[in-house]
Amino acid sequence: MVRVVRAAQRCGGPASQGSGFLGLKQRHILFMALGGSVGAGLFLGSGGAIHQAGSSVLVAYVLCGIIVFFIGRAAAELALSDPGGRTLNAFVGRYLGPRMEFLTGWSYWLIWTLVCISEITAAGIFVRYWFPAVPQWSVAAVLGGVLLAVGSRAVATFGEMEFWLAIIKIWAIVALILCGLATIVLHVGLAGPGASFAHIWQAGTMLPHGAAGFAAILPMALFAFGGTEVVALTAAETEDAVRVLPRAVNGIVGRIVVFYVGSLAIIMAIVPWGEADATHSPFVLAFTHMGLPTAAASINAVMALAALSSCNTGLYATSRTLASLAEGGMASARLRDRAANGVPALAFAASFVTVLAGVVLNYFLPDRLFGYAIQGVSFLLIFVWVTIMAAHLAYRRGADGGAGAGAGTRRVAALPWAPASNLVAIAFLLAIGLDIVWVGRLYVPFALDAVWLGGLLLARERLFRVQRP
Repeated sequence: MVRVVRAAQRCGGPASQGSGFLGLKQRHILFMALGGSVGAGLFLGSGGAIHQAGSSVLVAYVLCGIIVFFIGRAAAELALSDPGGRTLNAFVGRYLGPRMEFLTGWSYWLIWTLVCISEITAAGIFVRYWFPAVPQWSVAAVLGGVLLAVGSRAVATFGEMEFWLAIIKIWAIVALILCGLATIVLHVGLAGPGASFAHIWQAGTMLPHGAAGFAAILPMALFAFGGTEVVALTAAETEDAVRVLPRAVNGIVGRIVVFYVGSLAIIMAIVPWGEADATHSPFVLAFTHMGLPTAAASINAVMALAALSSCNTGLYATSRTLASLAEGGMASARLRDRAANGVPALAFAASFVTVLAGVVLNYFLPDRLFGYAIQGVSFLLIFVWVTIMAAHLAYRRGADGGAGAGAGTRRVAALPWAPASNLVAIAFLLAIGLDIVWVGRLYVPFALDAVWLGGLLLARERLFRVQRP
């Protein structure tokens, strides 16, 4: 069966069609990326962003949403330019060389591993809201078992789970927006008389800490959209990918911007700006001000499920990336084997074992692990996004008649305004990197990520020397 799956992929069709098992549908792809993007960053982390930048946080999310739209469309165009539907790191290798493929693939794997660890840690924190005596590591272990059971089944099962988990998050956001509008327009609830959209633009609210405060929250806003590019990993397991992926990318970013900007606008119209901070969920504060304490308490359940959803998407991304690296000779060849249901079983198991290390770390670092994991993602995600945009530039040069690897390729889901949009996105991402170092002063994560990339180069030269035609 493994040989049948590989043959289907080589022939240019998704494995799901070649081997008879169901693949991902448009709703799966859409909600999968939503699930990876709408998580603790919105339900918990946005409180700190509001406190730092005031209502200018809305501008930050719109601006970053546009940049991530460019990245998502570039990734989708690369994924659909080859009927084989290979993964992102393989396209980076095709247009930027095997060294960059190695760096990008392993870095992307580490990014999602750290995201999984951070999200499973966040889920443990949220569950302790009801059960404070339950050890945080035990919650992470139980949730990890659930993810193992789902991730080892056919991809359609994974897609269904992600669809329903994302639906719950969206219901919570829609409930906040509708209840907030009733409070603001109809003046119902405890916050009714004082709630007003005028709070968003009143004096002292737009830039309470000046331009420095706005610059400080730009990385937070940008990374909140992380996961949108994961749709490109699904090309080989998506039914009618040429039709589905472009629609999914277009819908994902628009919906994310609406959810983030819409919910935060409601929150700032109801909750006094000074009350928002990084230690409390702004959703809980908003429902409390509206006189809905039960809804406020239920947000913790939504946040726990949101974290589980993000981790679910992360395990999908890590397993497919690891299998792709194995297929390219950049990891153990055994990791490329797929089970009868199309899942790269050994790659999934290896990724899951790595995430289990997060459960162990939860035991030793229950209060600091979440922050450490998130900081470790920052620079690596910028690196991966920049390489995606650079690879797309190289592809377009060939597709537009040059001598590159994309020469003569028919464009599907073309990135709008390329190559200008590529250059704008790359410049923005590099500026965010500088912002993190100088404004955020995250010198240690920057140094550790630099050591990681240097170690990968050394490992490639010593262990996985691969020459692609």
